[in-house]
Amino acid sequence: MAQFNLKDFVYHCRDGKPAYYSYDEELYCGTFPEEWAENHWPNTGPKECINCAFYGSWNGVFLGYCANCAEYTYDGSRGRGLIYLGKENDADSVLNYLSIFETYLKDVSLSHVGDADFMDSAGIVASYNRSMFEDFLEPEDDGESEKEKPRTLSQIYPDIDIDEVNDYYDEMFRRENEQEERATLCCHSNYDGGYDSY
Repeated sequence: MAQFNLKDFVYHCRDGKPAYYSYDEELYCGTFPEEWAENHWPNTGPKECINCAFYGSWNGVFLGYCANCAEYTYDGSRGRGLIYLGKENDADSVLNYLSIFETYLKDVSLSHVGDADFMDSAGIVASYNRSMFEDFLEPEDDGESEKEKPRTLSQIYPDIDIDEVNDYYDEMFRRENEQEERATLCCHSNYDGGYDSY
C-alpha cells in the first residue's frame, strides 16, 4: 500500500485549471510558485505568520504573503504583500515591486482560486464593505471635519463594486428567508416529545 507523503504537491483542479494544491499540510493557490511553498523564510508564510495566514489567504488557500513579510523580509521579491483578503498593498513604498496580480495571478480570476466551502472570502469582503457602506449612511460624529473623511465607499476601498456587494446581500437575504420559511414549515409537528421504544 502506498503511503501519502506530505511533501508531495497534490493539485485540485476546477474547469481544467488548478484551483489549489496541498503541500506540507497547507493549501496554496494553484499558481503559487512551488519553490516558494517549499522555502518560506523563518516567521513567514501561512504556518508561521498569522498575518500571512489571514490576509494572504483567499477562499481558504494561501494566495500571497502579508504586506509586512513581502516588504520587510522578502524586499518585494515575492510581491507587494496583501493588506486584506485579495487586496494588495498599494503604498508608494512598494509600487516598484512586481504585483502578484501581474505575475503568478495574471489572468487568474479569484473566483477560481481555492474553494468558498473552505472560506467565503468574497462574502467576507462584501460584508466588510457593506458595514463600511452602512456607516456612511449613518456616520458617527467623531469630531473630524467632513473634508478629512472620504466621502464614498469607493474612495476608501477603490477595488469594490457596490453593485456586486448589493447583489451579494440581496442573494444572501433571499436564501436566509427561504431557509427560515423551510424551517418554519418543518418545525410544526404533532410529536409530543415522548420517548419512542421499539
